[in-house]
Amino acid sequence: MAKRILAVDDDETYLAGLGELLEHAGYEVVLTSTFEAAKRAVLDGRFDLVLADIRLGEYNGLQLVAMISTALVPVPAIIVSGFDDPVLRADAAAFDAIFVLKPIVPRQLLQLIEERLGLNTAETRVS
Repeated sequence: MAKRILAVDDDETYLAGLGELLEHAGYEVVLTSTFEAAKRAVLDGRFDLVLADIRLGEYNGLQLVAMISTALVPVPAIIVSGFDDPVLRADAAAFDAIFVLKPIVPRQLLQLIEERLGLNTAETRVS
């Protein structure tokens, strides 16, 4: 069974490309472009990983991770940002989320996802 990833980014072009990358790598992907849609998706289903942009309109990806951590079983998370901010980096670490900067090299992102999911890289490439 494919691992299920929720990807959230308000840049719909970036989000579409991210969705293609993740689906091609064998993941089941749910794409949302707003905090509200991501919140509904989390409440409606189970995810193995959340990949969220830091900026989501009035909200941010860390607020989504915080909501998941307090209301549901914590889910591994990766927070993506176009700006390096030590406070946001520390906040992400407090929720055991990885903070990465854009632009992200696709191969590196997939390796990071595999690590967060606890997958063996060699096994993932074979399947």
